[in-house]
Amino acid sequence: MQLSLWSLGLLTCIALTGMQPAIATPSVVADVTSSANSLPLDGEGDATTHVVKVSTLLLSTDSSKGFTATISSGSLTKTGQETPIAYQVKIVASGANPPSPADFTIASGNNYTFSTNQTGSQNYDLYVLYSPANLQDPGTYSTNISIFILDNP
Repeated sequence: MQLSLWSLGLLTCIALTGMQPAIATPSVVADVTSSANSLPLDGEGDATTHVVKVSTLLLSTDSSKGFTATISSGSLTKTGQETPIAYQVKIVASGANPPSPADFTIASGNNYTFSTNQTGSQNYDLYVLYSPANLQDPGTYSTNISIFILDNP
């Protein structure tokens, strides 16, 4: 039985800091998946851990030293702040198998960081891990995930 759905808004932020060559331009292109807008909260008195792909990402840079991407995590909340649902994030190479729950090693509320030392564009899949409460408050939950990308110094 599905009590409710939560929606996940993906806020893409591009941050450039420090002195960088004019040609180095890191960028993020994020496409939110349809499943990000309709994730189940499980049934009454029963809840499971979910790993769901919420976005595809194209991360790129012109820098020969690569980039570092930082992705936020936190809690799904609803109006009134009843029973928030903590979630973690992880990216994998596009088309790779989904990560297992054990692969999510960065705690909710902390930033997930990924670095590469390659120039060019790379495709990834962004997953979230969450576990609603056994008796999760019904309603619509939402959150924003921020993605920052910087050229490596």
